[in-house]
Amino acid sequence: MKRAFALFGLLGLVGCFLPLVPGFSLFDARAFDWTGVYLVIAAFGLPFVLGFTDKLHPGASITAIGCFAYVLLYKFGFDVFDLLWHGSIGGKAMGVAAIGGLVTAVASLADSKRS
Repeated sequence: MKRAFALFGLLGLVGCFLPLVPGFSLFDARAFDWTGVYLVIAAFGLPFVLGFTDKLHPGASITAIGCFAYVLLYKFGFDVFDLLWHGSIGGKAMGVAAIGGLVTAVASLADSKRS
């Protein structure tokens, strides 16, 4: 459970390069808003890297919570449900990764406080 958010980070990272709608991925949108696109890629990539460290510190879980909360609450908001139902494979992957990553990061923080 401690490293499950790393797999959701990988899913979101891959989802950034898969089609969001047919023929257009999030990475293709960098021509319009390159800072937003690269921040979303970094927000999925950082938990992926942090999840595979040797010893998982509570700070890594808090950082992962911040990254997934940024994607879920600030960038996508309630439109994450539109991604899940109406998006293509990349949208579905990023939506599942944002929701699942936030849940597993919170659970890994709770688990690290217990031990």
